[in-house]
Amino acid sequence: MSEHREFKDIRGSGAEHAPGLPVDEYMASLEALQAEVATEKNLVWERVADGTLSMDLLKRLCKEYYFLGKWYTSEFGSIVSNAPDVDALDLGGSEHYVHWAQNLADEMGFAGDRNHVDMKVEWARQLGITDDELLSYRAMPESIGAVFTTLFYMRRSYEEGLAAFGWAGERFAASTNYAVKMYEGMRDHYGIDVENFKVHAYAEEDHGRMADYLLRQVSVTAGQQRRVRRAVEHVLICRNARTAALNRWLDEPGALRK
Repeated sequence: MSEHREFKDIRGSGAEHAPGLPVDEYMASLEALQAEVATEKNLVWERVADGTLSMDLLKRLCKEYYFLGKWYTSEFGSIVSNAPDVDALDLGGSEHYVHWAQNLADEMGFAGDRNHVDMKVEWARQLGITDDELLSYRAMPESIGAVFTTLFYMRRSYEEGLAAFGWAGERFAASTNYAVKMYEGMRDHYGIDVENFKVHAYAEEDHGRMADYLLRQVSVTAGQQRRVRRAVEHVLICRNARTAALNRWLDEPGALRK
């Protein structure tokens, strides 16, 4: 005869829905976290901007961007499906869902620009990189870590995906002005007009601004704030390590051209 088992009454035992910090104070703490862990400045972008990066390293950089674009774009739908207002009466009644649906349409090439993977393939072909080279390229460990850490949080919950891809990703990237540096540098010094960076020069600023706006709406409870902070911290640490790894390229023989 089995013994009678009593299960613990779990009602009210968790702190998941306890009030968090005031949102403005919490978002300021994320800014402070970013300043603490995202300390590296990407010097490779600077060398593209002034035209001194060698062609070999420019080609390697292109392969790195293809790796990022291929995986981010193919996994993007998870943020859309996790949007908290996906069941709004109509699309006009949603903010989160419409933003990410538009963002996905843009990434996939259905909003006017070409899809973001094909633009990177076109850039590679402009540089004389073959399709086989792109497919067989082994990305840096830091790139693999940055990409799949972001994808982990995109699948885990909406607020973590928004924090990882939108706030610590698109918003942070837009703040560096990298797309303008890359676009103008390759146009002026390498003789190629790269659509990928022309598009990102205007798109990421808008996406980053919206990510900050939307994150404020889903960083209210103690549980949400804890998860968001962890996602931001992990993604920015990985992105910072990737930037440091890229900068080490410049120590290689022949890294720069006159």
